Amino acid sequence: MPLSGGRVLLEGVDVSRLSIAERIDNGLVLVPEDRQRDGLVQTMSVGENLSLASIKAFTKGLLTSGSRERGVIDESISSVHIKTDGPRADIGSLSGGNQQKVVIGKMLATHPRVVLLDEPSRGIDIGAKAEVFKLLAEGAASQGLAVIFSTSEVGECLSIAHRIVVMSRDASRPSSADVSKEQIMAASGESVVA
Repeated sequence: MPLSGGRVLLEGVDVSRLSIAERIDNGLVLVPEDRQRDGLVQTMSVGENLSLASIKAFTKGLLTSGSRERGVIDESISSVHIKTDGPRADIGSLSGGNQQKVVIGKMLATHPRVVLLDEPSRGIDIGAKAEVFKLLAEGAASQGLAVIFSTSEVGECLSIAHRIVVMSRDASRPSSADVSKEQIMAASGESVVA
């Protein structure tokens, strides 16, 4: 269904028509569903991917501060718990879960106010899922960062969300996280067979 209208306001600023760089400048970042295609540059190293979104923090004109960039990279690897042979490792050498952490670390390095995640656990194992959600809940959200994620996994909603909005067809139905799987499925127009 094509977009029919509306605005997205972040502290009074309409970010819906801004460029990606302007959205990042305004504190809004996205962790895309397809990390391989939209979240990572496959020809770049782990470190280069981590520093890409925050390049303004260590670049002035045509000059780049290598020490500042290394600081961003080292901090991201440490804070997001990326298992890697180092910043120069090929991004393709990482597991799916660690690649997802690189995408999240890259976005967190911009010091956002809001992180949008589209299917954040797609294609990663159960241990990596737990790490990603722990990172977002304990790390990011506890520091006042708004974390919004879209998922088709009802169990993820029930286990970590503070608030759930079921979007189905042309309607949305907000609720607290104190709902059952059956209520979520019913709100989406689906039925649960026992």
